[in-house]
Amino acid sequence: MSTTVKHQEKTDFLLDKGLQLLWSKGYNGTSVNDIVKTANVPKGSFYFYFDSKEDFAVKALKRYFCLKSNATEQVLEDPSLSPGMRLYGYYAKRVEIMKGELQCSMGCMGSNIGNEMSEHSEKIRTTIVKHEENTRNKIVGVVVAAQENKEINLPLDPGKIVAFIEDAYKGVLISMKENQSPEPLDNFLVFLKTLIIK
Repeated sequence: MSTTVKHQEKTDFLLDKGLQLLWSKGYNGTSVNDIVKTANVPKGSFYFYFDSKEDFAVKALKRYFCLKSNATEQVLEDPSLSPGMRLYGYYAKRVEIMKGELQCSMGCMGSNIGNEMSEHSEKIRTTIVKHEENTRNKIVGVVVAAQENKEINLPLDPGKIVAFIEDAYKGVLISMKENQSPEPLDNFLVFLKTLIIK
């Protein structure tokens, strides 16, 4: 398949249009017809750029993760902040996006699709797991620095601390979406600052 600039631009256009559908309606609630109708392109064009609906979903997830990372991960690398404040700031930024841009209604696309499709598509499952592992590895480095800086006094493996925080955040997103309320997000930040970060 061609990988020209024009080809990539068209692929990204279709991904951006379909990504919003996948995010709001889920995998099973989104058809190829829905995607091409939203993008205003012939159905045959879809299969020129994607092998299948599953292939589209995998690429849409990768694009979503890239966009999400660009919006949040710079906080983890901010040299003007201490490690503990970088950790808190990273989650505060994620919460800000959920409360502001998404109005507590969409949740995380990765979590949504993962909950729906992990038992049915190994490609989708491994795409999500790989992203989560990469994200956790970046956060672990900040937690290690925060432990060394005495901003985190928990004598626990940093990987387990990060796993707990990330799993708690995923659960918070479910509560947020169910209740259409920012309260679970606010509660998460309070406990992150109270129980984890000094």
